[in-house]
Amino acid sequence: MSANDLWRLYIGLAQAEDGFRSLKSDLGLRPNPHHKELRVDAHVFISVLAYHLLRYIQYTLEQKRDNRSWDTIKRVLSTHCYTTVILPTITGEVYRIRKAGKPEECQKEIYRKLNISWNNLPKAKTVVKK
Repeated sequence: MSANDLWRLYIGLAQAEDGFRSLKSDLGLRPNPHHKELRVDAHVFISVLAYHLLRYIQYTLEQKRDNRSWDTIKRVLSTHCYTTVILPTITGEVYRIRKAGKPEECQKEIYRKLNISWNNLPKAKTVVKK
């Protein structure tokens, strides 16, 4: 085996180990609180689906020469938050407005690489009548 092939194999092993670590911790595969087989199956399915989403995000970033780990991506994006403003009126109605804050440049860079328009993140406005 050439040195380059051996290195690729080693990196592949490291990525697989990272994937299992993410499944067990970040994505909630363990502990599994369910006792019925159908619920356990559903829990595993959701965890594996989440892992595929995680890998898609990493793959998309890797194609754009961004090789940060999932932990780094998660840490950078974790401070981009939504805000909910609650506005009661004198008529008794309550307006709830929920919207994303403005991301920092490092967050915008990740969104750009993922083709996510941060200006168009979901917003919600609800009115609770008296």
